[in-house]
Amino acid sequence: MNTLIKAIVLLVSASVMGASAFAAPQENHNQPKHVNQHKKQVDQHKKQPVVQKAQAQKHTVKPSRDWKAGQVIPSQYRKGHSVDHKKYSNLTKPAKNQQWVKVNNDYVLINTVNHKIIKTIKG
Repeated sequence: MNTLIKAIVLLVSASVMGASAFAAPQENHNQPKHVNQHKKQVDQHKKQPVVQKAQAQKHTVKPSRDWKAGQVIPSQYRKGHSVDHKKYSNLTKPAKNQQWVKVNNDYVLINTVNHKIIKTIKG
Protein backbone atom coordinates (compact mmCIF):
# COMPACT_ATOMS: atom_id res chain seq x y z
CA MET A 1 0.00 0.00 0.00
CA ASN A 2 2.87 2.31 0.83
CA THR A 3 4.43 1.69 -2.59
CA LEU A 4 1.11 2.37 -4.30
CA ILE A 5 0.75 5.75 -2.58
CA LYS A 6 4.31 6.71 -3.55
CA ALA A 7 3.63 5.74 -7.17
CA ILE A 8 0.41 7.80 -7.27
CA VAL A 9 2.13 10.84 -5.67
CA LEU A 10 5.00 10.51 -8.13
CA LEU A 11 2.61 10.22 -11.07
CA VAL A 12 0.57 13.26 -9.98
CA SER A 13 3.64 15.41 -9.37
CA ALA A 14 5.11 14.46 -12.76
CA SER A 15 1.88 15.34 -14.54
CA VAL A 16 1.65 18.69 -12.71
CA MET A 17 5.25 19.51 -13.65
CA GLY A 18 4.64 18.56 -17.26
CA ALA A 19 1.46 20.63 -17.43
CA SER A 20 3.23 23.73 -16.10
CA ALA A 21 5.85 23.43 -18.83
CA PHE A 22 3.12 23.45 -21.47
CA ALA A 23 1.40 26.42 -19.84
CA ALA A 24 4.44 28.69 -20.29
CA PRO A 25 3.82 31.65 -22.63
CA GLN A 26 4.99 31.08 -26.16
CA GLU A 27 5.37 33.25 -29.23
CA ASN A 28 2.29 33.40 -31.34
CA HIS A 29 3.38 32.25 -34.77
CA ASN A 30 -0.18 32.64 -36.04
CA GLN A 31 0.02 36.43 -35.66
CA PRO A 32 -1.01 38.22 -38.88
CA LYS A 33 1.84 39.45 -41.07
CA HIS A 34 0.46 42.97 -41.31
CA VAL A 35 1.22 43.57 -37.61
CA ASN A 36 4.94 43.10 -38.21
CA GLN A 37 4.75 45.17 -41.40
CA HIS A 38 3.04 47.97 -39.49
CA LYS A 39 5.90 48.02 -37.00
CA LYS A 40 8.40 48.32 -39.85
CA GLN A 41 6.41 51.20 -41.31
CA VAL A 42 6.40 52.98 -37.95
CA ASP A 43 10.16 52.54 -37.68
CA GLN A 44 10.63 53.95 -41.18
CA HIS A 45 8.49 56.98 -40.29
CA LYS A 46 10.68 57.61 -37.27
CA LYS A 47 13.78 57.67 -39.48
CA GLN A 48 12.21 59.84 -42.18
CA PRO A 49 12.37 63.21 -40.35
CA VAL A 50 16.09 62.69 -39.75
CA VAL A 51 16.62 62.29 -43.50
CA GLN A 52 14.52 65.37 -44.20
CA LYS A 53 16.56 67.42 -41.72
CA ALA A 54 19.80 66.31 -43.35
CA GLN A 55 18.46 67.32 -46.76
CA ALA A 56 17.26 70.67 -45.40
CA GLN A 57 20.73 71.45 -44.04
CA LYS A 58 22.34 70.81 -47.45
CA HIS A 59 20.07 73.39 -49.13
CA THR A 60 21.79 76.77 -49.33
CA VAL A 61 19.56 79.80 -49.18
CA LYS A 62 19.58 82.01 -52.27
CA PRO A 63 17.65 85.13 -51.28
CA SER A 64 17.38 86.43 -54.84
CA ARG A 65 15.55 83.22 -55.75
CA ASP A 66 13.96 82.00 -52.49
CA TRP A 67 12.87 85.20 -50.76
CA LYS A 68 10.38 87.84 -51.92
CA ALA A 69 9.61 91.38 -50.78
CA GLY A 70 7.20 91.42 -47.84
CA GLN A 71 8.43 88.16 -46.30
CA VAL A 72 10.02 88.20 -42.86
CA ILE A 73 13.75 87.45 -42.94
CA PRO A 74 14.76 84.45 -40.76
CA SER A 75 16.26 85.47 -37.43
CA GLN A 76 19.70 83.94 -38.12
CA TYR A 77 20.27 86.47 -40.93
CA ARG A 78 19.11 89.61 -39.12
CA LYS A 79 22.30 90.47 -37.22
CA GLY A 80 25.95 89.95 -37.97
CA HIS A 81 25.49 90.06 -41.74
CA SER A 82 24.98 93.79 -42.16
CA VAL A 83 26.72 95.52 -45.09
CA ASP A 84 27.90 99.11 -45.58
CA HIS A 85 26.15 100.31 -48.76
CA LYS A 86 29.01 102.72 -49.53
CA LYS A 87 31.37 99.84 -50.36
CA TYR A 88 29.10 98.51 -53.10
CA SER A 89 28.00 100.55 -56.10
CA ASN A 90 24.81 98.56 -56.74
CA LEU A 91 23.39 99.17 -53.24
CA THR A 92 21.30 102.27 -52.59
CA LYS A 93 21.42 104.21 -49.35
CA PRO A 94 18.99 102.60 -46.90
CA ALA A 95 16.25 104.80 -45.45
CA LYS A 96 15.51 105.16 -41.76
CA ASN A 97 14.95 101.74 -40.09
CA GLN A 98 16.38 99.91 -43.10
CA GLN A 99 19.58 97.90 -43.43
CA TRP A 100 21.41 95.92 -46.13
CA VAL A 101 22.26 92.34 -45.20
CA LYS A 102 24.51 89.95 -47.15
CA VAL A 103 23.29 86.35 -47.33
CA ASN A 104 25.22 83.84 -49.48
CA ASN A 105 26.49 86.47 -51.97
CA ASP A 106 23.04 88.09 -52.32
CA TYR A 107 22.07 91.43 -50.77
CA VAL A 108 18.79 91.92 -48.94
CA LEU A 109 17.36 95.26 -47.84
CA ILE A 110 15.30 94.72 -44.68
CA ASN A 111 13.18 96.81 -42.37
CA THR A 112 14.91 96.70 -38.97
CA VAL A 113 11.64 97.22 -37.07
CA ASN A 114 9.44 94.44 -38.45
CA HIS A 115 12.23 92.43 -40.19
CA LYS A 116 10.40 92.32 -43.53
CA ILE A 117 12.29 92.11 -46.78
CA ILE A 118 12.07 95.25 -48.90
CA LYS A 119 14.32 94.30 -51.81
CA THR A 120 16.75 91.56 -52.88
CA ILE A 121 19.71 91.96 -55.25
CA LYS A 122 21.60 89.06 -56.77
CA GLY A 123 25.27 89.29 -55.89
